[in-house]
Amino acid sequence: MLESLVLIVFAALLVAGIVLNTPLLATLIVGFFLFSGYGLYRGHKPAKLLKLALSGVKTIGGVLVFFIIIGALTASWRVAGTIPAITCWSAQLVSPKTLVIISFLLCSFMSMVTGSSYASSATIGVICMTIATAMKANPAMVGGAIIAGAFVGDRCSPLSSAAALVATLTRTQLFDNVKRMVRTGIVPFVTACIIYIALGPVAAGSGMIPSFQESFASSFDLSPIVIVPIVLILVLSIARVDVKKTMLVSLASALLICIFVQHVPLERIPGYLVMGYASDNAAIARMVNGGGIISMADIIAIVGVASTYSGLFSGTGLLLGLHDYVNKIARHSTPFISVLLTSIATCTIACDQVVALMLTAQLCDECEHGGSALALDLENSAAIIPSVVPWSTSCIGIIAFVGMPIESVLFAYLSVLIPLWTLVISIYQHRHPSFADGRSARILGLDERDDARRFTPADKTPPERLVA
Repeated sequence: MLESLVLIVFAALLVAGIVLNTPLLATLIVGFFLFSGYGLYRGHKPAKLLKLALSGVKTIGGVLVFFIIIGALTASWRVAGTIPAITCWSAQLVSPKTLVIISFLLCSFMSMVTGSSYASSATIGVICMTIATAMKANPAMVGGAIIAGAFVGDRCSPLSSAAALVATLTRTQLFDNVKRMVRTGIVPFVTACIIYIALGPVAAGSGMIPSFQESFASSFDLSPIVIVPIVLILVLSIARVDVKKTMLVSLASALLICIFVQHVPLERIPGYLVMGYASDNAAIARMVNGGGIISMADIIAIVGVASTYSGLFSGTGLLLGLHDYVNKIARHSTPFISVLLTSIATCTIACDQVVALMLTAQLCDECEHGGSALALDLENSAAIIPSVVPWSTSCIGIIAFVGMPIESVLFAYLSVLIPLWTLVISIYQHRHPSFADGRSARILGLDERDDARRFTPADKTPPERLVA
C-alpha cells in the first residue's frame, strides 16, 4: 500500500511539473528525496541509501561520457560545414508532392547519422518546415514526417544516446542491438513511406521552394570534403569499430576541416566544442546554431539523477509489487505486451524518454529471458513512444524548436507502427512456437533468444551464448 502511494505521489509530481512548467530535473531531484525517504522509513541507513543511489550512477558512467562526445561532435560538424552542406543540398531534392516523404527520409538519414532526434529536427527538420511554410504546405503532415524521421536514429543508430543507454541497462552489445533494430523496423518503415507518399498530394502547397545555397555559401565552404566526418561515421560503423572510437575519429576529421578548409581560428574551436556553434549570419543562425558539450548538460544531469532510482528501487524493494504484476502479465500473454503496457505508462507519467527507458527496464527485467530480447522490446516501445506523447520532453522540444503545430504527432506514423508491428509479431510468435527457428524470423532480426518460453528461471545461461 505504501509503495503504491509513493509511486502515485511521484506521478502527481511529474504531472504538476508539466502543468507548472517546472524543469524535469527539479522534479526528478524531488523524486530522489521521495524515494530516499521511503528507504529511511523502511529502516535503511542514509549511508546505505547513498551507496545504492551511486550504484545506479556507476552503471551508466559510459553513457555520460558518450553524451559528452556527442555534444562536441555535433558542434564540430556545424563549424566544419558538414551539417550546413547536407541541409543545403537537401533543399534541392524537394518538390511540392514529395515534400512529406522527402522530409521523412531526410530526417531519418540525419537522425541515423547523428543518433539524435534533436540534431535531426534542429537541422533538416527546420529546413523542411521552412520549405513547407514557403510552399504553403500542410504543416501538421510535414511536422509528423519530421518527428517520425527524427526518431529513427534515436531507436537504431549506433550513435544514439538512447541506444547506448538501452545497451547499458540490458548489458548487451550496441552493434548487435542496432542490427536487430534495423531488421525489426523494416516493415514499419516501408509502410510509413507508403503512407507519406500517399499524403504528398494532399499536403502539397502552391508556393515556391526557397534556396539556401547563397546564404550557406556566404558562411561556409560547401565543397564535398566537408562530408568526410559523416562518411567516416558510416564506414567505421559498418566496419563495427567501437562507437566511441568512431566518433572521436569523426571529431578529429571535422576539426581538421574547421582549421584547413573553413579557416576557423584555432583559439575559437574549444569554445565551439564546449558552448556550441553560433553563426554571425542571422539568415542561417536558426538552422545551424547549436551543439556543444553544454547542450548535453541537461540530459546528463537528468540521466544522472534518474540513474539513482534504479539503485534505490532495487535496494529498498519499492517496485517489487509492480514488478510481480508486470511479470504476471508477461506470463499470461507475451513478454512484449507486458513491456509495451509498462512503456505506455512510464512514457505517459515520466514525460521523458530517458526516465521511461530506465523505469521500464527496471520493471521488466525478468519479462524476457535475456538482455538482448529485452533490449529489442525497449527500443520498440519506450524508446519511441515518447515521440507521440505531446507533453514529453522528447516531443514538445522538437515541436517548439521546429515550429510545427502540436497536431503533428497525429501524423508521426512510424512511432506508432513500430510498437504495433512488434505486438503483431509477438502474438504470432506466441501462437507459433517454431517461428523463432525459421528463416522469416531471421530476416526480421529475431531468433531463439526472443522466445522466453524456452528458458526456465533456473536457466542461467546467457542467451547470447545460445546463438552461434
